[in-house]
Amino acid sequence: MAEDTILRKSISLEDLTPLLTQAQDINYWRSLNPNLTISDNPFADFQDSSDISKKRLNDYTLQLREEGYFQTNQLIPSATIQEMNECINQVRKAGFPPIFALVYDVFYQVFDYFNPILEGVLGSGYKLIPNFWVYYIDTVDTGKGFEPHRDAEYTNTIDANGMPTVLTIWITITDANPLNSCMYILPLNRDPQYAEAITDLSTPANQFALEDVRALPTKAGVLSCWNQYVFHWGSRSSKRAEEPRISYAAYCQKGESLPIDDVMINIPSSIDFKTRLGLIARGLYRYSYASFEESKEAEPVLHFLKQQMANLEKGVAIGIKQ
Repeated sequence: MAEDTILRKSISLEDLTPLLTQAQDINYWRSLNPNLTISDNPFADFQDSSDISKKRLNDYTLQLREEGYFQTNQLIPSATIQEMNECINQVRKAGFPPIFALVYDVFYQVFDYFNPILEGVLGSGYKLIPNFWVYYIDTVDTGKGFEPHRDAEYTNTIDANGMPTVLTIWITITDANPLNSCMYILPLNRDPQYAEAITDLSTPANQFALEDVRALPTKAGVLSCWNQYVFHWGSRSSKRAEEPRISYAAYCQKGESLPIDDVMINIPSSIDFKTRLGLIARGLYRYSYASFEESKEAEPVLHFLKQQMANLEKGVAIGIKQ
């Protein structure tokens, strides 16, 4: 599959351009979702509130090593899921791409529920790599998730024990099922080209048996994790789906490993409003650059993105690669 067709989501320049001034106003966002907070420290009440048995953690670790992924039970409380869902819908109604919902604390606070699992897999001091994307797959036959791909942004992130030092984390805010675009994954032990992909990011997946593909229907509030090299995709939605599929994703890295990207976030840490705009701009630029062809129409959005990302280059409130 051609590089410019994979991992790229289009956005409407025509819709976004008139909103760029509002996007920089914290009071605008507070008025849009008045029940949600935007503070300098979204992890202020971080308490490692979820618990996990040693057996369950061992099961996750074993599946991650043998198949390249695992999924938890529902970890986020239903009331919080509803807040996140309503927030993203409000952001969309206001004309913004859903990723702008990440200005709000709640999307960082939920790491409180994931922390024991991520620490168990990646060790204490793990870092959030904020390659964010927020998915909204509508209930239409044209709706779909990312095309079949390996995340494959970094080479050699599997250690000598077969465990990843970098994880994709995917968080469902609505149920994901075959009608509204659930995830499909090829377990690494069914992928003849998996080993090659660890060192060669361009490795395709074209030698597997279709019956080895696994559908992953997923309840809202579940944390799904996989490594950089497993082949996967979000399926096409349907007009018969009962609700959109809403979710968001990023990466996490083992804390004791050398940083593999230029922006890292400590958990917990402070993340102020300007930094969040920078993270949003980073996600839009990284995964939607096909929308930003050098043209007169794209200039205002490109200027906005680069202006916001400059806050990250200055290392405001987050860990920066040294």
